[in-house]
Amino acid sequence: MALLLTKLKLFIISEIFQKSEKSQIYIGKDDREIINIKNKLTWLLPNQLVLLYKAWDQIPYDNISPSREIQTSRLETLYHLISNNEKKIIVLTTLNAIIQKTLPKNEITKNFVTISKKSKIKIDKFLHLLIKLGYERTSLVRDKSEFAIRGSIIDIFLPQYDKPIRIDLFDDEIESIFEFDPISQKRLNETEVDSFTINPSSELIIDNKNLEKFRSEFRSIFPNFRKSQTYEMFSSGITPSGGELFLPYFMRI
Repeated sequence: MALLLTKLKLFIISEIFQKSEKSQIYIGKDDREIINIKNKLTWLLPNQLVLLYKAWDQIPYDNISPSREIQTSRLETLYHLISNNEKKIIVLTTLNAIIQKTLPKNEITKNFVTISKKSKIKIDKFLHLLIKLGYERTSLVRDKSEFAIRGSIIDIFLPQYDKPIRIDLFDDEIESIFEFDPISQKRLNETEVDSFTINPSSELIIDNKNLEKFRSEFRSIFPNFRKSQTYEMFSSGITPSGGELFLPYFMRI
């Protein structure tokens, strides 16, 4: 019976989407259901972009951050929703996911950074930018939201891309941009990338303005804020494990 209902939902979603001129969103009961539907929709509509928007995978008030896979998946969906240029898409989500607070649209768009050939990069500033946007520095880039800097080479794996990108610098000027294989670390093809956009890789973006919002909100709610390790860590520029749970304090106006 459950299998029959899933198939029925699948064809209803497909038919409504094809008859409509707008994007569609389906709210499922849990991640298992929407992942199952996505796999089948990908087969039924092979040329259609189907995105997942899942809830964080940690217990409320636990000192554990959401998994990197969940965060990159959510941000990939937000990126496409903001920059889809009116193309129809299908978003599969759950009730827990859509009631969870996330970055406002302006916080995402103002942190879009376009990188193109022949432009110039100051490595130190670029390093701080990537860390601010939630990218993790590693020795080799293999997973999404990672970056590596080796001399004049910068590797970065963007959440919305299937393959990581390598930037080759000559002094401060970008000489070439191309995709590479994360396993072999070799260039995939001879075609270079003219430009690409770096977007946030974490829902918790901390700059001076947002940090001041957090400190003000935290002090107004917790009179004994000076005894809080979380408050002290954020104030010192350190993001504690599970710090994403405090995201609403950073985004309040």
